[in-house]
Amino acid sequence: MKRLLPVLLVVVALLTAGCTDDAGPHKDSTGPSGPQTISESPSPQATDLANRYHAAGGGRDVVGIRQTKNKSGLPILTVWTQKKSGYTQFDDFATNLASFLAGEGVRLDQGYVLNVYGPDGARLHTYDTTPEKNP
Repeated sequence: MKRLLPVLLVVVALLTAGCTDDAGPHKDSTGPSGPQTISESPSPQATDLANRYHAAGGGRDVVGIRQTKNKSGLPILTVWTQKKSGYTQFDDFATNLASFLAGEGVRLDQGYVLNVYGPDGARLHTYDTTPEKNP
């Protein structure tokens, strides 16, 4: 438990640094933000990770979670959700997801990019906590 607290504090600090006042997508079509739409479905591994997220108390609307890294080693998180218009309390969603992933051993302490896609493949949210976006 003592080891988890510092990780959670770092995650909360990173999430807070990347917050904006709006609940909608962060408009940034350059860099590692991801495509405006996605045509692929979650892989079995992404579905399995979403099922573990549900078991840990995460929302059942999440149907896939993929964690990859770009060429610089930056974590790129992709979430498939059944929500059609996104999360009105996006910061709460992002905090819960980051806490879950930290518990899964995913290192997010150097920042990450989170892209959330709806059931039609449209990007609902982009959240960038990297130092370049949050000096």
